[in-house]
Formats: sequence, C-alpha cells, structure tokens
Amino acid sequence: MKSETIFLESNLTNLAKARNFISKMAKTSGIGEDDITKIEISCDEWSANIMEHSLGSNLNKGFTIECKRKDNKFIVIYEHEGMKFNPIEYENVDLEEHFEAFKERGLGLYIMKEMMDEIHYEYVDHKINRLILVKHLFNEE
Repeated sequence: MKSETIFLESNLTNLAKARNFISKMAKTSGIGEDDITKIEISCDEWSANIMEHSLGSNLNKGFTIECKRKDNKFIVIYEHEGMKFNPIEYENVDLEEHFEAFKERGLGLYIMKEMMDEIHYEYVDHKINRLILVKHLFNEE
C-alpha cells in the first residue's frame, strides 16, 4: 500500500471526511473490521481534539492525515501547526473516579491508548504537532 495524505480545514463537519479517508485506507490495506473500528474511534477522537482544542474554528488552519501500511503495522500520522499538546505525557484516567464524578468528557485519550497499539508524539521545528497512531496487524493480508 502506498502512503496517501489528505488535508482538512479545522471544521467539525470534516470529521466524517477524516473518518472516511482513514477507513478507506485501512480497508485497502486488508485490515479486519474490528481493527478498523478501533482505528476510526481513535482517529475521530484525535481529529476532534485538533479541531476543538488546538486549531479551533480557524478555517485558515487545518491538518493533514497520512495513512500507510508498513510491514505488519497500519500507521496514521497527524500533523498540524497549533498549540503544543503531547497526549502521551498525560496519566491514564481513573475510570471509577471519572464516572463517580459524572464527568461527560475526558475519556478520549484513554480510549485512544486502549484501542491503538502504539502512540508517538513529536513537536517538529517548534511549530508542528505530529501524532503517530499505530495498529499492529496479525494474520491479515
């Protein structure tokens, strides 16, 4: 599978475009439906985080999503210029405490960490956030 990239403006209406692109690329890679669902949920969360928290509704800004398969890994790479935010450095949520407090938000990073096999973050040239989501693939060709 060759690498493909899409650019999307920071607008919540583009969540479906992001999901459709990632899903299409995952299917093209021969990934099973269970893993595609996990990838979609994780990527929906990160796309929304970029749009809501980093870029806001600034339509002059956007982000790229690159998908590729390398060996037994499906890799999704997000890049955008915005506020630096490294999700890896945040501790996992205490689910019991979270639900006891009736919190309605705040589980996105927890879900991403549970559904993806690897998450890597880089801050490139002091301006570009790069998040790499990796799903390990087994017995799928």
